[in-house]
Amino acid sequence: MSKLKPWRVIDRSETLTTPVFQVVKHLCVSPKDGLEKSFVTLSAPEWVNVIPITNDGMVVLVNQFRHGTEEFSLELPGGVCELGQTTLETAKRELMEETGYSSDDFSLLCSLKPNPALFGNSIHTYVARGAERTGETHFDENEDLEQTLVSLAELKAMILDGRIDHALMVAAIGLFLAREGQAGRP
Repeated sequence: MSKLKPWRVIDRSETLTTPVFQVVKHLCVSPKDGLEKSFVTLSAPEWVNVIPITNDGMVVLVNQFRHGTEEFSLELPGGVCELGQTTLETAKRELMEETGYSSDDFSLLCSLKPNPALFGNSIHTYVARGAERTGETHFDENEDLEQTLVSLAELKAMILDGRIDHALMVAAIGLFLAREGQAGRP
């Protein structure tokens, strides 16, 4: 049993609001020395990504430009939960919007904390089996994505050789491959 004690938050104040997150200042009391100290966190909605697998075993990925790295990033389709939407509803919406694919077989693979030091939200990864193209893409005004289909073996190779280097994607895909028995050597 851990002897650690949590910090007590005595005040929270939003210091900056952006379209993607809010910067929140926390005034806390240290459980070690009782002194007040300030911390900054980022408040964001829940995030979702989807591992869409077609009936012939291919995985649908999206490639898009990311402003943080100023590079293209090969990723799973996904996005931010809109107000009032469940994570499953978001997964279905984002899959259709970004790829034109849909599925009747969604299952939650995992819910992970993106970065507990800064973010309080979770990213929820769904597996969509039997995914098939049933519609058209509908990108947000600032999105321009390209879809690509890869086999599970190629997906694993992309993780191992760094073609997929987005940490949240690597974690979700790695867990998926481990559960599917694909995590061994290629």
